[in-house]
Amino acid sequence: MLRGKFKIKLLKKPGKIIENLHLGTSIPIREDLKKYIRQDIVLAEAKSTLLVHEGIKVGYFLYLIDTAKSLLYFGYFKVKNDDKKLITLLLEKLNTIAKENGCNIIRGPINIPTILYGWGFMDEGSSSTLSLGKPVNPPIYQKIFLNLDFYVKFEEITWEGRMVKINPLQIPKYDFSEYEYFNPKDRKELNQLKQVMLNLHAKNLPPSARITPDIEGSFDNYTDFVLDFGKLYMFFFVRHLPSDKIVACGTSFPNIFSTNKKGNFNNLIYYSWVVHPEHRRKGLALYMYGLTSIKAKKDGYKIISGPIAKDNKANTALAQKYGIENTRRHLILEKIRN
Repeated sequence: MLRGKFKIKLLKKPGKIIENLHLGTSIPIREDLKKYIRQDIVLAEAKSTLLVHEGIKVGYFLYLIDTAKSLLYFGYFKVKNDDKKLITLLLEKLNTIAKENGCNIIRGPINIPTILYGWGFMDEGSSSTLSLGKPVNPPIYQKIFLNLDFYVKFEEITWEGRMVKINPLQIPKYDFSEYEYFNPKDRKELNQLKQVMLNLHAKNLPPSARITPDIEGSFDNYTDFVLDFGKLYMFFFVRHLPSDKIVACGTSFPNIFSTNKKGNFNNLIYYSWVVHPEHRRKGLALYMYGLTSIKAKKDGYKIISGPIAKDNKANTALAQKYGIENTRRHLILEKIRN
């Protein structure tokens, strides 16, 4: 254990938080990503805690508070050399902050913006290659948390593999004649569809797929990132023609850390998709994936990856059917304070 004096510094200004954010993640804090990070930090009114030993920064975490739920989310939790005693010391501070703010629940790690820096402590046996949204850490973190009254709230599995080009309209098993797949034609139309998309996700995703905090306005930040690095077809919708209602939708974006020899992105992350309960078991997930994959393949995408909650049997079965492998497992932990 390091000897000498330890100091805790509370960082409130977004600039200072971002300046030290690299201490809490294995994923690069690139200069061209800072505007998206800043936006979510400001929207969430997030703060950071810095652990300093004899003038040297040795630990860091970010946190935000959902007062209505008495819930403290934490993220970017990391210490120098992954030292066991430092992890325990920093965790004590996390507990103290929760108590001081009247939070009965502590949950994380959630690294906002999650589309860039992901969530969860990486479990043993996972791939440690650099990827957008996939933090890397040794198992000592979750071991200590689990020994100190935390439990696994959610398990997220990342599936990754070769992007199979599928034309769902040529699969006899399904009849899509009552449905229309479409992408927004411009940013204005996407903004008009925003609330429909948010409502479909909020009302129809299981709790295990609703991991991130409800940060009002973060969808616009997400949209900015996708349109800066990707294309409009990475937002996809399905309309039920007889009722003229949108009954399914999804989102994707490029893994900006995965490129081909020409420097072009080659890995498309399918971030989410949802189908209204009345229209499930009709192949709409395959319908959305297939028609989006055709466009992605034309743009040179050859790899597909994406997070799926461990208990999502339908999407897991679809991934397995097309030879996509389980490459990573991340654990979101929670503690109920007495």
